[in-house]
Amino acid sequence: MFPCQGQCSGLSAPRSAAQETRRNAPWGSARSTRTGTVARRPYPPPSGIVRVRPDIRYTPHFRGDRIADTFETGKRVVLVVNKELRILILEDNASDVVLINRELRQSGLAFRSIRVETREGFIRELEEDPPDLIFSDHGLPTFNGFAALALAQQKCPEIPFIFVTGSAQEEMAVETFKKGATDFVLKGRLSNLAPAVQRALQLVEERARRKEAEQALQKSEERYRQLVELCPDALLVQSDDHIVFANTAAARLLGADSVEQLIGKPLKEIIRPDYWEMMQRRLRQLREEGTTFFWKSAESRMQRDAAVVPFIEEKFVRLDNQVVDVEVAAAPLTFENRPAVQIIARDITHRKRAAE
Repeated sequence: MFPCQGQCSGLSAPRSAAQETRRNAPWGSARSTRTGTVARRPYPPPSGIVRVRPDIRYTPHFRGDRIADTFETGKRVVLVVNKELRILILEDNASDVVLINRELRQSGLAFRSIRVETREGFIRELEEDPPDLIFSDHGLPTFNGFAALALAQQKCPEIPFIFVTGSAQEEMAVETFKKGATDFVLKGRLSNLAPAVQRALQLVEERARRKEAEQALQKSEERYRQLVELCPDALLVQSDDHIVFANTAAARLLGADSVEQLIGKPLKEIIRPDYWEMMQRRLRQLREEGTTFFWKSAESRMQRDAAVVPFIEEKFVRLDNQVVDVEVAAAPLTFENRPAVQIIARDITHRKRAAE
């Protein structure tokens, strides 16, 4: 019975007599190296302590007693395992799976594999015990690789899908990548399989890191939005002289039923005409001098007055055409990858009336 029928183990291949001699040498004893020099087998680190070395590339699925090529520099490095990989192989030829497993064992990959050759078996494995990696031949008697790829993309799109096939047609390889496969390896060149696997695993890790970063950014943006919504002052962001963001306080100040009524509105429409030129000059200086102008404005205001925040008085026009007295401060920022200006407006109508 072929060892690949059912589940296949990723155990290391049998060692030669020389390898066994070196392996069984006492810790700290002298032994001959491949260059003919004499070196001592290092003592193992204490239990529970992992010694991190700069010359070792720590890759999650490769054994530490194996050596493989890196793909960026071509240098040979040790690959260290901390988990076992599960591979689902869609293949009707059991002997081909034996060759695949042997190639992966020689590369030092720690894995378990299971072979299926029908659509039903493939779907069952995807649903009941999703693998870390999928290998597939192109043509099978009752199923085909492209149909399997479509199913995998539907049910578990994050799992790398590598075609391992005997078809060397260039058109087939091009079609494979067009349909979203991770890689393409010929059965006659199985030495390319381990590098393809490591590229696929690195892609998974990069996707996971990117997803974590996106989730962290999303949470950060949500916290910022909550903070902005809780701000009692009106907050507007303008880009190209149009409002691109506003908080609830801004909608309330300008008499809008919702924030959406303000988005896309020209900034000029909410500034009283006799104040528009001064506002344009201020915004132009902000765009040209950036934060330098903001802090210069703050410094000059502190020298003239006890107030610290560089607010200046403006008059806004509400959507119902009523004029409201406001204090306005502005600062440059980047909004959705575009240069913009953040405007903070504070209603001072009651204060002005009380002073009169």
